[in-house]
Amino acid sequence: MNTNKKEKKEKFILKNNAVHKRFWQIGIRTFFVFLFVIAFLGLLLPLRPKESELEKRELSKFPKPTVSTVLNGEFFSDISTWYADTFPFRETLMSANAKMKKLYGITTQEIYGDAAQGDEIPDADAEMETTPTPEVTPEEEEDLPEEDGTIHAEPEKLGKIYIADNRGFELYGFSRAGADAYINMMNSAAAQLKDIATVYDILVPTSIAVIVDEENQQKVGSNSQEDTFAYVNGHLDASINQVGVLDTLKKHNSEYLYFKTDHHWTADGAYYAYRELMKAKGMTASALTDYTRTEYPGFIGSFYQYSNQSDTLKNNPDTVVAYTPTCNDLTYTDTDGNQKTGHVVSDATQYSEGNKYLCFICGDQPYERIDNPNITDGSSCVVIKESYGNAFVPFLVNSYQTVHVVDYRYFSGNLIDLVKENGIQDVIYVNNANALIESAAKNMTRIIS
Repeated sequence: MNTNKKEKKEKFILKNNAVHKRFWQIGIRTFFVFLFVIAFLGLLLPLRPKESELEKRELSKFPKPTVSTVLNGEFFSDISTWYADTFPFRETLMSANAKMKKLYGITTQEIYGDAAQGDEIPDADAEMETTPTPEVTPEEEEDLPEEDGTIHAEPEKLGKIYIADNRGFELYGFSRAGADAYINMMNSAAAQLKDIATVYDILVPTSIAVIVDEENQQKVGSNSQEDTFAYVNGHLDASINQVGVLDTLKKHNSEYLYFKTDHHWTADGAYYAYRELMKAKGMTASALTDYTRTEYPGFIGSFYQYSNQSDTLKNNPDTVVAYTPTCNDLTYTDTDGNQKTGHVVSDATQYSEGNKYLCFICGDQPYERIDNPNITDGSSCVVIKESYGNAFVPFLVNSYQTVHVVDYRYFSGNLIDLVKENGIQDVIYVNNANALIESAAKNMTRIIS
C-alpha cells in the first residue's frame, strides 16, 4: 500500500516537472521571438526617426567609417549609439516610461534636474579675473567646424526646472569664467569693428528673473540676473551700446512675455526689447499693428521634456503668437551648406506641439538674410544670436532694408569679414542670461578670430 502511494507521488512529481519544463521552454521561445521582433524593428531604416520632438534635437546619424575609427573601435561604438538613439517608436517608449514612473509614488515634485551651482557674483566695479583664454577641450572640438565648414553643436540644454503656479522656470547659475569670457569677446569685437559699425549688446533675462521676485529666486537657489548683468555691463567697452531690457520686462511682467512650458520668451517679450533697441538708436519702433498677428495654440515646450513630462505643464499648454513683418521672405544657409529660401514667420499650424517655436526665421540656421524691398535707405544690421533671437528678428525687418542673422553656434564664417564685405552698419548681439558661459563665449570668439 505504501509502495503504491510512493509510486503515485513520484509519477505526479515527474508529470508536474514535465509540465513546468514545457511551459519554461515555451516561455524561453516566446521571449527570444519577442527579442527577434524588437531587433528586426530596430533594423528597419524607414521607421528610424531623425529628430526628437521631446528633446528638441537632431538624433545621431549613422557614422562614416574611417581607418582610425575602425581600428580604435570608435566606429562600432558610434553604431551602437546610433542604433539606440534612433530606435523606432523611441518617443512613444519614452512617454510610456515617464507615465510608468509616475505610478511609483508621489509626483508633486516642483524641482527637476541638476542644481544651478552658481559662482558668487562680483560687484559691478570688481576687477575681472585675468586668465588666459582656455584651450578647446577634445569634447568641445566636436562643436567646431569641420574642414567642409559643417558644425555639429550640442542642442540647448536646460538646468534645474522649478514648477510653480502651473508654469515652469529654469533656475539660473552665475559663471564667473563665462561672464569674463563674454566680456572679453564683446570688447574684442568692439575693437575690431571700431569706425566700421556700431555694436549693440542686448542681455535678455530668463523668465524667473522677470516673473519671480528676488527673495523667492534666492529661496529656490537661483542667482540674480540683475547683479549678473550689472557686472557684465560694468566691464564692457564704452563704445558698446548697452540695451537694457530687464527693467522694462519687469514693468510688464503681468503680460504674456514668457512661455509657461518652454524656456524662451514670447514674441511680445521680444517686441519690448526691439522697442528699447530703437530707442537706443534714436528711431521710432514699428507698432505691433504694423505686423500681421497670428496665433498657434497647443505649444508644449522644453520645460515639459526636462521635467519628466510634467502633467502640470502638459495640462497648461502655451500659444505661440507671431507677428509677420511687411516682408516675409528670407534666404538661408543650412548646416550642410545648402542655400535655401524660407519665411520670416512660417505657418506653424501643422507643426507638432513641441516645435511651434520653429515658426520664427526657420529655426536655428547658421546664416540668414532678409531684404525688405519696402525700405530703400541702405540700412543694414546683423544679429548674432542663439534661439532667443529667433522671435526678435522679425521686428527688425520693418526697420532695416537688410537684416543679416548669424547663429554663432553653427556659423562657420568670420563675422568681421561679413560686416566689412556687406557694409553692415549695426552689429546687434542678443543673448539670454544662460549664454554667459564659457562654451558660448568660445563660439562667439571663434567667429571674430
